[in-house]
Amino acid sequence: MSHGWKAGGTALILAGMAAVACAQTLHKRPNPPAAPPVVATPPVVAAPPVKPLPPAAIAKGTYLSVSATRVYPMKKGTVIDGQLLAPIYVNNALVLPKGTLLRGHLEALTPDKSARIWAKLNGDFTPIHHPMVRFDSIETSGGAVAIHADAAQAGLPMVSLAASATNKRHSLFARAWSALRQRAAATKDFLTSPGLGNRLKVAFYQQLPYHPEQINAGATWSFPLTDSLAVHQLQASGQPTVFTPPQKPHKKRAKRKPQPQKPTPAAADPGPHWLIHAELETPISSRSSKAGDAIKARVVEPTYDAQHQLKIPQGAELLGRVTTSKAARSFGRSGHLRFSFQQLKMPAGATQTVQGSVTSAMANGGKQMNMDAEGNVSGKSNGSVLAPIAMGLLAGHALDTDGNMTAQTGAASNGFGAAGRIAGLAAGSRSLAAGIGFYAVGLSISSTWLRHGHEIAFPQGTRIDIDTAPLNAPILKPQLGAIPPSTSSKPVSR
Repeated sequence: MSHGWKAGGTALILAGMAAVACAQTLHKRPNPPAAPPVVATPPVVAAPPVKPLPPAAIAKGTYLSVSATRVYPMKKGTVIDGQLLAPIYVNNALVLPKGTLLRGHLEALTPDKSARIWAKLNGDFTPIHHPMVRFDSIETSGGAVAIHADAAQAGLPMVSLAASATNKRHSLFARAWSALRQRAAATKDFLTSPGLGNRLKVAFYQQLPYHPEQINAGATWSFPLTDSLAVHQLQASGQPTVFTPPQKPHKKRAKRKPQPQKPTPAAADPGPHWLIHAELETPISSRSSKAGDAIKARVVEPTYDAQHQLKIPQGAELLGRVTTSKAARSFGRSGHLRFSFQQLKMPAGATQTVQGSVTSAMANGGKQMNMDAEGNVSGKSNGSVLAPIAMGLLAGHALDTDGNMTAQTGAASNGFGAAGRIAGLAAGSRSLAAGIGFYAVGLSISSTWLRHGHEIAFPQGTRIDIDTAPLNAPILKPQLGAIPPSTSSKPVSR
């Protein structure tokens, strides 16, 4: 009995323990989610105000030099097309290339009294005028873009003065021989260059007592813009139209074999040099400018080195002075002018001492000028000494009773234009023909030796090319003008 109780009690104990074990079974709980990391919020800093950049534009006061593309009648209202003689840059980027077509109209005619007096003395009674042209639009592929500018007065050919290779003084015979060679070269160019028909017509007109006026191809006008022109306005209209003159087909020529060139010894590097394209901001004249006067020019085209690194940006300033100035005098003595630049001021404000000499300039063709190797600009002589001598011999030949009178009187009466020659031939008088010839001799001597010489003038906006090199020492003196001394003596690398 006791054994049965024990067995039953053991079973009850085991069942109770099993029940307790089942009731206290623990399951592993999942880990609670980790709290998100605390990230420090940076303090709110107000951004600096951004100044809106002004739109790129061709600035007011920018000078445009334009030449006529063909011959035009000198009548009010005539529409005139002109091509740009120099490119225009904005922020060192090309905006208007050279040759861009501009359109305007002839607004007025202004008389040239001085030229008319000498024309009358030569038998030409045509009223001589200068055409005043107002250019009001730039031609693009999408149409015309309006510009604002005042009427420009000129209408004379523009030539580019370039420094000669040598500057030596020659004897009177050598100068006469050089003049003959130049005249022969000019005659060859007159006969071979394009536009011979118009040149022959102009030469024929000059012999007539009265003839119609015209604007010849190549006549130029220079004028500033009176209002700025936005670049995006040009870009929206398309690409600027570049004038291309008609060209005649060239004759095919046999190709020559290239000749072997001898190697030339390498020259020493003279150091960094830049050819700067600038525009005068200070007008200069041999009549009004004095030696030591301060002058200023503005860089109008960016200058790059061989690695196409920008060295001189557009908008930099060149500061210099007039070194020589002599006014024109009587007896045909023309003016003399020389100027140079000593400082280059960058748009950021840094100043560099340089040595700059003018190598070329765009000058009005109506003014007789030449430039020597040192940059001296002087007026050309009014004529050659050989012309009066030759005309004097022809005039005296009419008084010679030997020979054909018609041929002699026709050759002698070469004064007063075609009217004088016709009068000499029609009268059949040796004395009258000789008198007309001697009148031409006196007029030639007066215009060559007695007439007042030519003044040298470079107005504001004249384009000049300057060869510059940096220096280590300032060369300007304080008493020579209001040009500040150099603030940096460190040369700019090329």
